[in-house]
Amino acid sequence: MRNPEKTRQRLIEVTAHAMAQYGGAGVRVDRIAAESGINKRMIYHYFGNKEELFTAVLEATYLEFRTASQDLQLADLPPKAAMETLVRFTWDYYLAHP
Repeated sequence: MRNPEKTRQRLIEVTAHAMAQYGGAGVRVDRIAAESGINKRMIYHYFGNKEELFTAVLEATYLEFRTASQDLQLADLPPKAAMETLVRFTWDYYLAHP
């Protein structure tokens, strides 16, 4: 049975991994299709083109980052400590999620 949301999520995950590994210019739809087990026609069906797929990856990545940063409670900290906490969190998050 088809599950469009699961398929979209799989494509986003595989593309995010490929982008981290090869950079945006090094990612090919053929590679995404092979690694996801989803044919190219379906990739274009779900996202229209490679740029829209990349946009979906960036949006999903940003949402994950913002969700993770909600636990920082920056408003409870003095401004300098809040900035230091945010910068440290951002750097650590980037290292953990290239």
